[in-house]
Parts: sequence; structure tokens; C-alpha cells
Amino acid sequence: MPIIESFPQGTPIWADLQSPDPQGAAGFYGRLLDWDVTPADSETGGYALASRHGVPVAAVGPLPEAPGSGSMWTTYFAVGDCDAAARAVTASGGSVLLEPSELLPGVRLAIVADPAGAVFGLWQEETGSPWLREEPGAVDWVELVEAGCESSFDFYETVLGVGVSQMAMGDAAYYLFEVGEKSVAGALEPAAALPAHWLVYLNVADLDAAVARLTEFGGATLGEQASAPGVGRWIDAVDPFGAAFALLEPEPEPA
Repeated sequence: MPIIESFPQGTPIWADLQSPDPQGAAGFYGRLLDWDVTPADSETGGYALASRHGVPVAAVGPLPEAPGSGSMWTTYFAVGDCDAAARAVTASGGSVLLEPSELLPGVRLAIVADPAGAVFGLWQEETGSPWLREEPGAVDWVELVEAGCESSFDFYETVLGVGVSQMAMGDAAYYLFEVGEKSVAGALEPAAALPAHWLVYLNVADLDAAVARLTEFGGATLGEQASAPGVGRWIDAVDPFGAAFALLEPEPEPA
């Protein structure tokens, strides 16, 4: 089970969900992904903490107070200095939606948006907490979905210190954000007109079974299933409270 405990600058370090019904959302994902959910308290900043095998995977909390905020998943990236990174956001054409502050003990974070409006988080922590990844029920991948995404790459290189490379994905171009030699996130242009956003892929062992549970529990799929060699099968989805995400069944490792 991949338990990540080291988070170099620019690496995804956490993901959480803001929902108009945090308790209902926690119940939905708990049943969908077999989460163990600890009720919200002050130590978790009012968020319910989800885990599998005793290792944290995500958190679920209320909508922020900002006008017009909707239910959404937020991906956070590790930074060495949250305040400096927030200043780089505005200097590079982005916006700061939540100023840097210590909302969790030992964690300084901010919520920001890139120049096209894709929202993400900055997360500064002295010692990284363990995060379960790339296992059923956990976050597998995160991806910037943005028309003209190439125009934002300089922004991410400046704010997060990542590199960017390109690879083929069928007939379309697919981009990778890299920290050192490791690919940590993806980016692509959507086929249809969509607001710029960061998409969280949640790992499932059986996509068809997961889709059946999704619809049974009140969620819905968006579009058709897709697949790619070396990646697996996936489908975009929405939970009963309006938050978009994706379900991914990774391709089995070669024997």
C-alpha cells in the first residue's frame, strides 16, 4: 500500500471535499469507497477525516463562506513557504481566495486560483503526515482540466517549482507536471467547454461495480468511460451534492 510521507515542493500533499452537506457527503463516499470516517472536530479544522487501513485518504468539510462557493474537491500542493507562494500567485496573474493561515495545528495553508480560475491549495507543513495513495478508496491522480492549459504552465512553474513535459494520449496532447524525475500531476484541454478546475481521480478495484454503487447511492456519471494503455479505465462523475471527481480502475501491473 503506497503510504506517502515525504512531499517535496510542488508535490500533491492532500485532497479534501467541501460540501453543502458534509455529513451526507461523508456517508456517500464512505459507502462508495469503503472509508472509515472520523467525525469532525477542532483538531481537524471542522473536517471529518477519512481513512483506510488506518491511514488518512481525504477529508470532508463544509462550504467556505465565500459568496458563490460550490461543492468541490480541492487538491493541495506542498510548498516550503506558504506566504511566499501566495505572493507568487498574485504576481503571476492568479488570485488568493483564502489568505495564508494556520487552520490546522502545524499546517499553514492558503486557497488560490490560477489565471484561468482553477482552484487549488498551498500547504506548508514542517513534517508531512502520512497519506494513502494509489490504492482502492484513495486518491490515485490529480489533473488540471483547462482550456488553453499551456498558457498556465509558467504560472505553475513559478508558484510550485514544477517542470512540465508532454506525452501522447491517443490523438490529444497530455501534459505532466514533474518534481525531479517523478510525474506528480497531469494537465489537458477539455473536449467540451468547462470551467477550469483540478480533477481528483479516486482509485477503485472494479470500475463497473463502483459505477453501480455510485448511481445506487445518488451520484451520477458524466460522459462515457475512457481508457488508455498503461493507465486503465476511468469515468467522470458527480456526487449527490454537486462535486465533480473521477473514478479510475488502474491497469493491472505486468506479471
